[in-house]
Amino acid sequence: MIDNIPDFIPYTFLVLLSIGIGVYIFKDTVRFALKSQKTPGRIVNWMSATEKGKKYFYPVIEYTPQGSETIRVRTEDRCEKEPIYAVGSAVTVKYDPANFKTIRVEYPKKTS
Repeated sequence: MIDNIPDFIPYTFLVLLSIGIGVYIFKDTVRFALKSQKTPGRIVNWMSATEKGKKYFYPVIEYTPQGSETIRVRTEDRCEKEPIYAVGSAVTVKYDPANFKTIRVEYPKKTS
């Protein structure tokens, strides 16, 4: 009975299973990419932390979502040794309209 199954059926099943697992794992990322909105923001401060003997700096971003009040949030983005951008640097904030604190920040291009 198993010998009568065409060869493409198990491969098709594996491909569909892989796609299903990928969609499940990355559903939040895909949803954010499709639903997020952009707004201008700026770096208003840098917070520092020392972890395992290394000093890290985290930017504090201020932005105003459409139809809401101004929000300040410390991002998970970080740099070592010293801040990369000056306080007041303009950034673009992509935020989730359902949760304004879920953001991705687009920083200015660094020219050297």
